[in-house]
Amino acid sequence: MIRINLIGTKAKPKAKAPKGHLFLFLGLIIVEAVFLFVWYQMLSSDLEVATQRTKDATAKIDDLKKVKQAWERWQVEKADLARQSAIFETLRSDQIGPPNLMQYISYALTRIPDSPASSDEIKAQELVGWNPKWDPRRVWITRTEENLGIITLRGEAIDHEDVAEFYRRLESSDYFVAVEPGLQMRKLSNRLGIKYVEFRVTAGINYRLPDTTPVVAAAPAAVAPAGPPGATR
Repeated sequence: MIRINLIGTKAKPKAKAPKGHLFLFLGLIIVEAVFLFVWYQMLSSDLEVATQRTKDATAKIDDLKKVKQAWERWQVEKADLARQSAIFETLRSDQIGPPNLMQYISYALTRIPDSPASSDEIKAQELVGWNPKWDPRRVWITRTEENLGIITLRGEAIDHEDVAEFYRRLESSDYFVAVEPGLQMRKLSNRLGIKYVEFRVTAGINYRLPDTTPVVAAAPAAVAPAGPPGATR
């Protein structure tokens, strides 16, 4: 005979999760949170360092830009100063150059006395190719013209050799550049009854001479004029 249990069976209680697993899960969450916090702090620190480096680099770039601008201004001022100096030097040369050039021509047409006091100057003239025994009174200048840095000298001389000596004296000076002898013509003076040579010479002019002691030494003022300014060789 089959028996039926009407009372029913009791439900078995569910198994509870162990508390150790729960603590482990919570511990993992806490560790992960701490790790994320530390990582965030490290990233924040690196970001601050990078930001500071960027600011420093930007400041250096700004400083370099200021230095560059200052250098460019200095270059402009330097160029302006150079131009002003060149203009001043040109004005100064134009002011003192012509008198010095005429002084040189005057010296070239002055004979140094043959005396012991003038021996050094005579030797200096020989070194630059001059003939100290030549009589400059055999040449006289009749006209001078200057145009655009070119000077033209017209004159007369007793002979062609006198003109050649005068040319050598011009060529030995830095005042004259590219001395170009002109045509020489033999003429007769009816008034004096002598023959003479009419000549012309052109040359470039250089007024900017360095302040150096001329090669031809100056003799005592009481004996002879000063040495030729701008003489070379």
